[in-house]
Amino acid sequence: MLKKFQIFLLFLSVFGLSYAEIPEGYYPATLNGKKERELKTAFHLLLKDHTRIGYGASGTWKVFRYSDVKSGNIVWDMYSNIVRYFTSGSTGATKEMNIEHSVPKSWWGDAADYEGTTPLTRFKYDASYDLHHLTPADADANTQKSNYPLGVVRTVSWTNGVTKVGTGYVNGMTTNVFEPADEYKGDFARMYFYFVTCYQDYSWVSLGSKMFQRNDYPTLNEYARNLLLEWSRQDPVSQKEIDRNNGVYRFQYNRNPFIDFPDLAEYIWGTKTNEAFYVGAGITNWQNGDYFIFPNSTMGISVEKSFPVEGMQIESRVSLLLDGENKNMFSLSASTLSADAVNSGTNVGITYAPQSEGLHKATLTMSANDIAPVTVEIRGISIPRSVQRIVPVGLKKEYSLNDTGVTLKLSEPVAGCTWEGNGVSGVTFVPGNAGKGTHTLKWNSPLSCGTVLVIVK
Repeated sequence: MLKKFQIFLLFLSVFGLSYAEIPEGYYPATLNGKKERELKTAFHLLLKDHTRIGYGASGTWKVFRYSDVKSGNIVWDMYSNIVRYFTSGSTGATKEMNIEHSVPKSWWGDAADYEGTTPLTRFKYDASYDLHHLTPADADANTQKSNYPLGVVRTVSWTNGVTKVGTGYVNGMTTNVFEPADEYKGDFARMYFYFVTCYQDYSWVSLGSKMFQRNDYPTLNEYARNLLLEWSRQDPVSQKEIDRNNGVYRFQYNRNPFIDFPDLAEYIWGTKTNEAFYVGAGITNWQNGDYFIFPNSTMGISVEKSFPVEGMQIESRVSLLLDGENKNMFSLSASTLSADAVNSGTNVGITYAPQSEGLHKATLTMSANDIAPVTVEIRGISIPRSVQRIVPVGLKKEYSLNDTGVTLKLSEPVAGCTWEGNGVSGVTFVPGNAGKGTHTLKWNSPLSCGTVLVIVK
């Protein structure tokens, strides 16, 4: 129950801060229950297809008026404290400012001299136009930071009080780095988280290899993971970022989920990689592909276990459906559960009644109107009955003719057992009736049979 409570608090913190304008259904319930690589790739598939905005005064700068504006029509510049204003009208660049790629475009091999001739083809790659990491920047600061990786500056070579450039340690080596102001370090971290998720299929060149790896996961190298997670924790999501996210979505039609879900980076790279992520309503204690195992049983003997079901923010009844080749060997104590019961955590009885020996499987699917279905495999094993050692008890090896009759018994009660042999009457052996000699007494039953020798003198 603790995990579910923590996730619920995450949702409270997100929506309490943001007054978020997340469009209903933008984040599909299919994201629920995923972890690490699978979670990152699921977000990659969601983010990668978006509208390309023309680069320049009539495209990028038009969006900046919604995504990077302070009260009074001031351009929000994360690179300097110089106050500059947007030009009149709906388009137009602000003098002495650049469109800055927070992740340098040289890192994936794009350049300003690409052969494109329009604002939509000036660059080759979608990442070069992506406003989730493009920001207005003081031209001088932009020039000074060059295409350096992010880092902590140890020896300063240039600063304007907001942007700091100099040398620091990257992957254990002294390297030129760019360090933003503390109030923006989380902003840059979440831009980079977005970038390596949206463009995890890119190949990195130039200084890109200082922070990125050529793979779909984790894409950030160890240095970058540690640095960006630290900055993200130190500088939480601000209203500025939320407004920026909503502004970019208005034109580009995709969002930065690391702003919408501040803990998302922890689920992909950080302290929660062993936990499943949830964007909303869903079953929280099971994921697709999980399995539920019964203890070994034998044919004809039933075994019952409790199956726990926990959920979050579910609003409709949850149906439980068994399917699969061996579904008739399993049964449920209930076929539906109330939303309140699942949100609080409940148990369902499942009975396994094997009709043959061997491994038996069925699937249990939990579904509701407002959640992604979750399917769990149910497994049971029926083993052969163990062969018990059954022997006569109470019989001596030797008797005399005058000894009284002896009741014939076995070490285990056996239904339908019959006896035969000299001196046997029903379940009694009478030595005098058997006569002198060695006699073989036999027993038979549906489950066992055997013999025993008795001597009468």
